[in-house]
Amino acid sequence: MERMYQQSAPRALAKVFSFDVKFKGTKRTMFYRKLFGFSARSRHMDTKGEVKTYVRSYPGLLAIIPHAKLGKSVLAVPIQAAPRLRSFFRNPMWQPIELHMFDAILPPDIRLQAMDRALVTSNLGEVTLKEEIVALQQLLYRGKASADVVERVVRALRVVKELMMLDWSDGKEFSTRLEAQLAPLRKVMR
Repeated sequence: MERMYQQSAPRALAKVFSFDVKFKGTKRTMFYRKLFGFSARSRHMDTKGEVKTYVRSYPGLLAIIPHAKLGKSVLAVPIQAAPRLRSFFRNPMWQPIELHMFDAILPPDIRLQAMDRALVTSNLGEVTLKEEIVALQQLLYRGKASADVVERVVRALRVVKELMMLDWSDGKEFSTRLEAQLAPLRKVMR
């Protein structure tokens, strides 16, 4: 007797976007800056006559979205983040653009690296999310839970929550690791 096996379809873990912008110049620069973000440097002379260099980062759409660059104009994002990227690409401001989207399964290490990278590309003003978590842990360890610190904790936890909702690591490995670091911050909220 012949056995019949029902094979379940593999779970799509990523939405891949392959795009080709059909415009040049300032519009093209704006497109890539809005998508990936950018840094600007400025130099100013202080009161002592010394030249100081200041670097300011401007996050793009992908700052808080875990993503993997698979090629020059090929990105993979968690399925849950796909509508935000689809909306960005379909914005009339960025037309004409050739866009292809499809589901894919990415290796666990690539997805985990994307999550870790999102932790350091997510900006909270002048610092990254990872730097802010470490700074807040140190302040709370010293017992400094002022109103300003509590406000920073609330903001950091809000961004962390959004990032954890997009966790596409196997078994939510990224969220589990991060949750251990957030315990001192969560105590402030009780």
